[in-house]
Amino acid sequence: MPITTRFPSGVSFLDRRLGGGFPEGYVINVRGEPGSGKTLLVTQIASRNAELGRKTLYVSFLEDKDKFVNAASTLLPTLKHHLDTRRIVYVELSSIIRGGVEPVMEMVLEKVRSEQPQILVFDSYSAVLQAIGSEAEGRSVLSNLFSRIFSKKKITTLIITEGDQNDFVSYVADGIIRLGRRRDSESSFRDLEVLKMRSIPLEQSRYLYVFQRGFGIRVFSPFNGKFSEKLKPRPPLAEKKGVYSTGSSSLDRVIGGYPKGSLVLWEMGPNIPELVYYSPALVSAANFLVQRRGFMALPSLEFTSESIKPYVYPDRKTFEECARIFLDDVLVDQSISKAFVPITGDKDKDLAKWNSVYQELKMLGKPVLKVISLDLLEHLFGKEDAVSVLRKAYMSTAYHGDVTLMMAKPGLQVTEELKYMSSIRISLRFIDGYVIFKSISPFSEYYVYEPRLSRGYPEVHLYQIN
Repeated sequence: MPITTRFPSGVSFLDRRLGGGFPEGYVINVRGEPGSGKTLLVTQIASRNAELGRKTLYVSFLEDKDKFVNAASTLLPTLKHHLDTRRIVYVELSSIIRGGVEPVMEMVLEKVRSEQPQILVFDSYSAVLQAIGSEAEGRSVLSNLFSRIFSKKKITTLIITEGDQNDFVSYVADGIIRLGRRRDSESSFRDLEVLKMRSIPLEQSRYLYVFQRGFGIRVFSPFNGKFSEKLKPRPPLAEKKGVYSTGSSSLDRVIGGYPKGSLVLWEMGPNIPELVYYSPALVSAANFLVQRRGFMALPSLEFTSESIKPYVYPDRKTFEECARIFLDDVLVDQSISKAFVPITGDKDKDLAKWNSVYQELKMLGKPVLKVISLDLLEHLFGKEDAVSVLRKAYMSTAYHGDVTLMMAKPGLQVTEELKYMSSIRISLRFIDGYVIFKSISPFSEYYVYEPRLSRGYPEVHLYQIN
């Protein structure tokens, strides 16, 4: 008979992967290193189910109620309400556990009988072992609870343990979720891994997560480069004096926008997906074009006439009036868009054409956003001439108060020269399916970088990694 009742985790992405949440009656082991968010996750599960009218009995062997509330309520503001309405019943047993196994057993069983919870939290098995001082007696507690509660009363049970070394808990658990960190040479990121979930197939089991005020634990889906074919223009983002919006409100908050007259260097790590590579240009171009400002771009080597689709914004008429895309003349198909400008690789002729188009766009009486993919520039002109071209672009941008985005793929010689010319330097890396953002100048922490192109307009969201 199929299991239909599910207990959501309060983490929407995880619930989608689990088919709606944990099956009723499952024993779930939440494990991980200190500070990884184990207590926060089980409290989030309890809070989400409290909203659905389900009661949780939270048995703690670690801290009193006040400490528990103070630690979790900033990230989960509804917790106090659920405690006040007794949808979450908190029982602190750290003093009783020192008296041995039997008092603990009787207290837990009595509370289960009197409160009739749908969820039981056991925080933590590791604390019980430490207090009792005997692994055999700790197993006895869990075995008795398993035989008298878990397996008979269909109570969904969450057992917290420290670290990974707990074979007995692994044996009795239907599901195991491990919280920890993945580390590389530059940084570390929080990592949620579903090690086991009986009867639920999972295509992927490891996910990046952060702590977010008002949400608790937020788990991210790996990058999925879909975009909408249907355009949905939105109003331009507000701008401060002397600064252009990046086209993303969260990116504006992190770096403060693009100062007028600035060169901005976006340094891409290996294996960055194409839509991620172009996303900084897409959001900025959208914000410029919706204001009928000029936009001109020298895209990457892989760009073709067909690649233009996500750029056409807010409508084709405005795009073809205000935007110009420079492409190898062999690739240009002006039946797709009149915005294409053919180039040949002849430096003098191509630069003259670039300057002519720039003057044409300045006739609109507004600033111009310029986007230059450095791989194509270096391919066309070589390192020395490319640097010379970019120095002129720097002076022109500064003089006219425009903004130029320079997109750098790995391994380009020209990139090192530009690090010292750039007003802003930003790094994007692609790690295990996630895009990681860091501003080098001005300095920022690491962020999860989420480009979204599925709502009819391009957008980028940043979430700080903590």
